[in-house]
Amino acid sequence: MNHHVYISLLHFGVAFSLSCDEILERPQDKKLTMRELQTIQPKDIVQCLAHIGKEQLENSEAVYVWQSIIGHFGGVASIPDDVLMTLHWITPALKSADYNNITFSNIDVIQNFGLNYNLNMDQLSTLANRVREDFAGKEPEDYTYYDLNAIRQILCAFNRSEIERIHPSAYREAAIVIGKLENCNPEVMEGFASLAIQASAFGLPNTWSEATKKALGKIVDFVPQDVSQIIDTSKNVNATDKP
Repeated sequence: MNHHVYISLLHFGVAFSLSCDEILERPQDKKLTMRELQTIQPKDIVQCLAHIGKEQLENSEAVYVWQSIIGHFGGVASIPDDVLMTLHWITPALKSADYNNITFSNIDVIQNFGLNYNLNMDQLSTLANRVREDFAGKEPEDYTYYDLNAIRQILCAFNRSEIERIHPSAYREAAIVIGKLENCNPEVMEGFASLAIQASAFGLPNTWSEATKKALGKIVDFVPQDVSQIIDTSKNVNATDKP
C-alpha cells in the first residue's frame, strides 16, 4: 500500500512539473510560488531564467533557483556567461565565495551585477575586487561611459582615490546613472563630486544650469562647501538678472 502511495505521489509531482513554455504562458501578474519553483526541472529554470528573475523574489526562492543552476552546470565556475548575465533578481542569492568562481571579464555579465539588487557591502566589495582583477586589465582612468554604466552599484565599493582617477569626460556621460546610485558611502560620492567640479566635466560650477544640477542628481549634495556656496550664489545672481 505504501508503495502505491509513493508511486502516486511521484506521478503527481511529474504531472504538475512546470515547463518553461508553461511558465511563459502564465498571466504576467501571477507570481511563481516556492512550491511551483520546486517542480521546475533545472533545465527549464535555466531556459526561463530571464522570466523567473525579472521581479524581486523571496530570499529562499532566489537561493533555490541559484542552487538549481549550480547543480545543472555542475558548479559555479561552469555556469556560462549568457546565464550569468540574465540572473537579475537571483543575484542576491550569491555568496561572496560564489563570486570568486566567476570571471568578470564580460561587460554584459558585469552589467547584471551592477544593477541595484540591495546587495550588502561585503557582496559589493567582493564584486569590486573581481572587476579590478578581471575586467580587461582596465584601470579606473580607462573606464568609458559604457564601463561605468555597467559597473554602476559596484562603484559604491571602490575607494575615493580610485573614483577620482576616472576621466571627467567619461563621468560626465555617465552622470545621470551615477547620480542615482543607492546607498553609496559618502567617500565615493565625494570622489564623484570632485570629478563633477572639474572644468572638463561640466565646466566651472558657477556656470552650472539647473539642467546640469539635475543631471548630477545626488552628487550635488557632496560637492565641497566652498563650491556649493559658489553654486548657490550663481543661482541667486541668475535669478536676480531675470526680467
